[in-house]
Amino acid sequence: MEPPEDKEMPLEEHLAELRKRVIRIFVVMVAGIGITFRFSGELIRIFWREMLPEGLRVYVFSPTEWFMVQLTFSFVLTFVVFYPYIVYELYQFAKPGLYENERRFVKTFLPFSYVLFLVGVGLAYFIVIPKIFSIATMFNLGARPMFSAKRTIYLAFKILLAFGLVFQIPVLAVIAVRIGLIDSKWLREKRIWIYLIVFILASNVTLDISGISQLVILALVVVMFEISIILAKIMEKRF
Repeated sequence: MEPPEDKEMPLEEHLAELRKRVIRIFVVMVAGIGITFRFSGELIRIFWREMLPEGLRVYVFSPTEWFMVQLTFSFVLTFVVFYPYIVYELYQFAKPGLYENERRFVKTFLPFSYVLFLVGVGLAYFIVIPKIFSIATMFNLGARPMFSAKRTIYLAFKILLAFGLVFQIPVLAVIAVRIGLIDSKWLREKRIWIYLIVFILASNVTLDISGISQLVILALVVVMFEISIILAKIMEKRF
């Protein structure tokens, strides 16, 4: 029995459908960035007060740096707010190829996806990032550190998004197992390679010379991935 809406479609139609979904996401993101940009200056100052040790100031070293910081902040905040809509559009694109029971299962887990995303972002914002900057400023040997606005916020947002996305691993694994794309054996066999790839990516993306953020992200990936394996085994027994 085929999925109820599954039908043979030319590649052009698949690409056209994907293009339509991407355009909708793009329009929503641009609108959100435009609205957020107006208030980004004050929001960034609040963000820094929570993130940096007391007394430290952030400096702008080029004429365009503050504009880029505001634009980046607006993009990330809009992405976090509209993350459920982005996931919804992607689900709608994949929906025709899913059976009815698979659709119900995916729709049940999608809200958990956003909750876990917010948990990861909150963990990074309130605990991990302040700790990283606090530790980084402990070894300045008496010198007063000067934080670049652009580099500071880029590093913070990379860690925020990394944590939010890492918390998606169990949800994605459970959905993939449920619709038959992978199984717990595949997850066990690939775990070492995945850990290695994550560490390499974290080392090149977070740009934290202390190595703390890379190790924290790797540890989080290991925990989330092992949870995924356990959930995959449970799914295989139930279905």
